[in-house]
Amino acid sequence: MNLIVSTITMVDLTNKEAKRINFSPNKNLLTSEHNHLGKSVIMKSINYTLGAEVYYPHPIKRLNLLTYIDFELDRHQYRIARLKNVFILYCDGSFCGRFPSVNEFDNELSKLFGLEINLVGKDQEGTIVKCPPAFYYIPYYIDQENGWAANSFSFDRMTQFDMPQRKNSYFFHLGVLDSRYVEISKRQKTNSRQINTLKTETERYHTVIETLQAGLNAVQMSFDTASLERAIALRQKEIKQLLGEISKVRSELLEAGDQLVQLLHEKEVLSKYIKKKSPQTESSINESIECPRCGMVFNQALRQRLEKAYLLESLHDDYTTVSERQARLERKLAKLQKKFDDKQHMLTDYEKSLVSDRETYNAYVKSKATNQLLKEYWEQIGYNSGEIDRLKKDNANIKKLLAGYAEERERVNTVYTGNLGKLLIGLDIPPDQVKEDSEPGSFLIASGAYGPRCKIAQILAFIETQHLTAPDLITFPVVIDSPNVLEQDNDHLDMVIRSLLTWDKTDNQIIVSSIQGKDIATEIGGVNIITLTNPQNHLFSSDEYAMYEAEISEIFTQF
Repeated sequence: MNLIVSTITMVDLTNKEAKRINFSPNKNLLTSEHNHLGKSVIMKSINYTLGAEVYYPHPIKRLNLLTYIDFELDRHQYRIARLKNVFILYCDGSFCGRFPSVNEFDNELSKLFGLEINLVGKDQEGTIVKCPPAFYYIPYYIDQENGWAANSFSFDRMTQFDMPQRKNSYFFHLGVLDSRYVEISKRQKTNSRQINTLKTETERYHTVIETLQAGLNAVQMSFDTASLERAIALRQKEIKQLLGEISKVRSELLEAGDQLVQLLHEKEVLSKYIKKKSPQTESSINESIECPRCGMVFNQALRQRLEKAYLLESLHDDYTTVSERQARLERKLAKLQKKFDDKQHMLTDYEKSLVSDRETYNAYVKSKATNQLLKEYWEQIGYNSGEIDRLKKDNANIKKLLAGYAEERERVNTVYTGNLGKLLIGLDIPPDQVKEDSEPGSFLIASGAYGPRCKIAQILAFIETQHLTAPDLITFPVVIDSPNVLEQDNDHLDMVIRSLLTWDKTDNQIIVSSIQGKDIATEIGGVNIITLTNPQNHLFSSDEYAMYEAEISEIFTQF
């Protein structure tokens, strides 16, 4: 099933200029007398309109560019129009839908082409990603600026996949790989990653177990848990009771201390008063004194009346009484202090005992927790071991499934290698120039001018292999932009152009852009020669816009 492009129309909406190119369903040569007439823009626009991202030159990027392409596929006529990233689809002259993004348009293309390419992305999870439209056209297109280098791709924005995945995309075109392959290969990689993770985790568990077991062995204690808990509870009760007793003794000590301070003060006052009863000097007549009984202060003038109220013998009796009370109180304080000190020592002993019991209990709790952890870790190790066995068995089954794909891939690659070998000889490329493997999608590293000819050989070998191994799958136009790169001599350039324009192994539409080759195309015959005659750097014209203005306006209204 071939996709055949009939026309490509490019429109500068801002300046109201346009360019239309008509193609033959067979061989086409796009040429001009000079460079910079727009051949590459035309070649890029074919796949760009079909959803690929291309390396447009800066002047084209700035344009308000509308492109639309007419093509035949499976006996139906289609038109696809693109304005930025919005697409319009027509089928057999009828409007079929508007698609506001490349992704949504890609879903429609998958149904239209009967081909879906899924690859594993670069992310850590290995997400399966539906490939953008460019992957439909990779095997068929060589871009002038970026397609001829050995290790490059002709389309932009393709780095979301690594090289092995990009190579795999070729085998979808060859009928070797499919969505089932991607699913099971991802499952295999996921399984392998999980196996490694589980093994690492198990090793870590073993290390922790060794450490915990060593600590547990060092303890080696036997515990009577119930007795230990009772002892702790009893000691806590005793400490609580003792703290109450200590508080009571402290209160008694404070009270007795206050009493002693009061007695000492009273004794001091009595002593002063007794001394005051001795004869007074004139200078002291106005001195003040304090009553020992009531604490009131009197001046010396009241002395005579006090002497009448209080006998000296009574004062001495009071002093003696106070002294005796002092002695008794000091003995009581000494006893209370000893009692306080004894209880404080007892409290310290109780607290030490409680700490010891608690440490023992904590050791028990810790050992119990350690044993629980050990149990859980061993259970996890057992689970990991079971999971590893399960994943290994799954991978063994997957390996058998993938073996079928590998055999088919090898078979198709053998066909491809044979086709490539013949084409390398036909394009005058010595076998020793090819330094890499020859699988479809591989980069063939060849020196100098051999490199571009290797690229041509790869494309032709691919479409021939596809024709032989997957004839029912869709195939696309071969679009080759400017094969005269890297100083190809005239003989070899003629050889390349002739090989392309006389290709008869498949019925792919072939579109070649080159300044040279017009004479060859004329000689061959049956080649649609498209010669650009517009001014340099001015591909579009207002005349062509006027010619197709009604058609352009109708399409534009759908956006």
